[in-house]
This record gives sequence, structure tokens and C-alpha cells, in this order.
Amino acid sequence: MTLSITRLVAPLLVALLLLANAVPAFAHAQLLSTRPEANAILDQAPETLSLAFNEPVSPLVITLVAPDGAVTDLTAASTSGKTLAVHLPSGLGVGTHVLSWRVVSVDAHPVAGALVFSLGRATGTAPPETTGSRTTAMLLWASKLMLFAGLFLGLGGAVFALAAPLSRPAQRPVAALALLGLVAAPLSLGLHGADALGLPPDALLSAPAWVTGFATSYGLTALLVAMACTLALLGLMVLPALAWSAWLMAAIALAISGHAGAAAPQWLTRPVVALHIGGILFWIGALIPLWHWLRERSAAADRALVRFSRFVPYAVAAILVSGGTLALVQLGPPGSAWLTPYGYILAAKLGLLFILFLLALWNRFRLTAPVLAGELTPRLHLRRSILAELVLVLAILALAAGWRFTPPPRAIAAAAAAQAALALPAYAHAMNDAVMADIVVTPGRAGPVTIDMSIVDGAGAPLQPVGVNLTLSAPAMGIEPIKLPATPVDGIWRVEGQAIPLPGTWEMVLDIRIDRFTLARIGTDITLP
Repeated sequence: MTLSITRLVAPLLVALLLLANAVPAFAHAQLLSTRPEANAILDQAPETLSLAFNEPVSPLVITLVAPDGAVTDLTAASTSGKTLAVHLPSGLGVGTHVLSWRVVSVDAHPVAGALVFSLGRATGTAPPETTGSRTTAMLLWASKLMLFAGLFLGLGGAVFALAAPLSRPAQRPVAALALLGLVAAPLSLGLHGADALGLPPDALLSAPAWVTGFATSYGLTALLVAMACTLALLGLMVLPALAWSAWLMAAIALAISGHAGAAAPQWLTRPVVALHIGGILFWIGALIPLWHWLRERSAAADRALVRFSRFVPYAVAAILVSGGTLALVQLGPPGSAWLTPYGYILAAKLGLLFILFLLALWNRFRLTAPVLAGELTPRLHLRRSILAELVLVLAILALAAGWRFTPPPRAIAAAAAAQAALALPAYAHAMNDAVMADIVVTPGRAGPVTIDMSIVDGAGAPLQPVGVNLTLSAPAMGIEPIKLPATPVDGIWRVEGQAIPLPGTWEMVLDIRIDRFTLARIGTDITLP
């Protein structure tokens, strides 16, 4: 049975490795807009550039590449939040500049990109490479798998020891796995920092990778995991009651970073993640101790099996309820959102979990009673089934580690909704006693826009002006009037190809030539984000 399950999960692991290798730059914060717009040609340098995201971010590395190739570090001149503001130095030269940025989101996942803009005229500066190191991403995935194995099989074994003592043969592998978790915690932290900065693995030999990793929310997770594994080791060797603290600390550690705990509402998701982890620790942590106990026929082995059978339904209930809740938060109801890399990994994980639950049910209702009755063949079958469960568990943990490289559908949907909101038009109305105009600016924000003007007389009847000119100005921002001729299109007057360079309040004045002898002037204000 173990061999057949290994054949089943091996392709899934290979697919996961290919996925991680193909998408090392995926992240969960999504860029919504920039000020100025990408590839804009500006008459003068702005004081500040801004990048708007769908969730708060913090700058990791912000650099400005000048037309001559000179690089200026602007990380210290950048602010955090949903809108990342970068204060530019004075004296920028004519030509194309590139703002290269790499930021980290609340769930500790990095995202990178570049904003190209020009002063006066465009030149040949190319955006720098913003993709990360694939080798670092693969090592990060492997370190996360090591971390999970150490937590759930090592620390989890110490947790199971609260219900039933471990046999001497089981203590060694459980302690070794807890030690693996202790080693993997700082290793994954350094790799997390290197991946966030887009650096190769040798960045572990320098301070920035470690400082950056610890500065993200994953820094506290790694610290708590290391402390939890230490407590688990002490619990195995000195004082078993310390496993209670290790259990709680490990559950909290994985709830304070990552996409699941960062999803809204956090008052719900973080406790649910902790409940999910707590249930998994008991169930999975019992597998190695039980496998060793079943090698012998003794009262102690029977007591361990009885206590596991008594308590595991509570762990499974916690896993099912919390897992269903988190899936709904991340994916929503079944639909197109499930047809994403995140959804594919979840589907594979659920498939393996289904097999795992079938094995668990078989063990509990068909094998446990005969084993407790002293029958040898069911005992052998139960040990083999536990080995199969361990193989499935490792495959599931490998899949879970792959979520690091796949943005959850809720993040993609939130970004799409925010983008759609930014694309909505803005409206204004101008009038006097003789003429009125409805003005529609699409999209209703600063940047390239189309301005449509529908003109009627004072009674609301359509007018056919000889000509229409629009004047835009922003005195509060020191921007002098910009005169724009409008063109008739299907009964309205339109201005196309104009960029509104900055958000704020703009004055709009329409000069409407009603006939050869009559000129009407009306005006209004419009505020654009």
C-alpha cells in the first residue's frame, strides 16, 4: 500500500517543484496604479512618486536609475502603507528614469516591479530585472518543507506524549525531527529575506538577507517556531508539560504570517489558523509514536492506541471546521477562483486528505479493535497503514509549502475589484442661465483620460454648438491653464489623449461657441484621486 501511495503522490511533488521553479516572483500584494502613469513623459520632475497597492506594503529596496545609468537608493525616502510614496531627489536630468521597487506585504510575501517615466523626452534606459532567484525560491520551499516536517512530526510527537508516553525507540526520531524544525526555522528566515530581496542563496553570507527576513511578519513566526521546537525538545528530555507551551506557541507562530492569517477578517482567520495547526499537531504527531508502539504487544502500547482513538476525533473536527472556513475565505464559493494555481494545490491537497481520512477511518473502525484484542495480522496492517499516512502527510506538507508561490484568489479578486473601481468615470456639471453641460471623465482618476461633454440649453434641449474648447487648471497645485479643443462625436464633444498629471481638484472651464456671434462660458470643479 505504501508503494502505491508513493507512486500516487510522486507526480504531485514533481508538479509542485516545476510550479515553484516557474513562478518565483508571485506575491499576494497587487499593484493597482502609479503616479505618474507608467511611461509618462513629464514637463517637470514631480516631488513624489506613488505606487498604490490593494493591501499595505513596506519597502524593501527602492532605487532610481537615471538616464546615464547612475543608481540612487531611495529606500529610506519611501513610506509604507497601501500607497507607497517615494520622495525624489532634486535635480533630475532630462531623459528616461526607472524606479525599481521591491516591497513586502502583510503576509510576508515580496513583490517587485519597475516604473518607467521620462522628463522632457524619452531615452533608452531599460527597466532592471525584477525577478528573483529561482534557486533561492526552491531552497526556500525545501526549508519550509523541513520546517513543517519538524513541527508536525517532531513537535507534534512531543504533543502526543501529553496523552501517552513515547516508547524509547520513538523518542529518538521524534527528537531528531524537532531538532530539524529548530534548524529549519533560522534557515528559512534567511532564505525568506534573500527571496524578498531577489538575491541568490549566497546572500545568506551577508547581513541584509537576515535583517530583511526578520523585518517581515515571517521573522516573528520563525522566532516562535524555534522557541516552540526548543520547548518540545526540553519536554521530550526533561519536563513533558513543556509540550503544552510548545503546542500553543507553534499554533500561534503559523497564524501570524502567511496568506491565511493575513486574510480579512483577521479576528476570525488567525484564531482559525491556530485551531487548524493545533489539531494537525496532535493527529500527525501521533503517527511515529504509534508506529513504534505497534511493534510490540504490551499494555503500554494498547494504552497509547486507546488514548489516541479517544482524543483524535476532536483534532479531526478542529481540522475540518477550520480548514473549511479558511478555504471559503481564500477562495469563496466554488467557481472560477478555484481554477487558479492556488486552487489546484488546494485540490491536490484535498485529494490526498480524502485518502488520508479514508485510511484513518479504516484504522479506527476496522483495525483498532482487533489490535486491542491481541490479533497479530491487524497489528501488521495498522503499522503499514500508518506508514502510508506518513507518506501522504509529507506530500501534503510539500503542497502546503508550495502555497508560498501562489497568490490566493481573494487577493487577486480584491486587486481586480480595486482596479475596476479606479476605472469608473467621474462626473461634473456646469451651467448658467443659457447653457448646461454634463462632463464625464473616464477613468475618473489622474492619468490618461477621455473627457466627454454633453451640452444642452437652459431648458434641457440639445444644442449644436459651432465649437467647444475646454480649459483645465489647478491653481492650488501651481498648474496654469491647459487649453484643449474638443471634437464632436455622435452628438457629444470629446477630448481624447489628454493626461491629467496629478490627483487633486481641477478647474474646468468650457468655452461654447453657440453661433458666430454668441460665446457661452461655464465652469465647475472636479476632484480626481
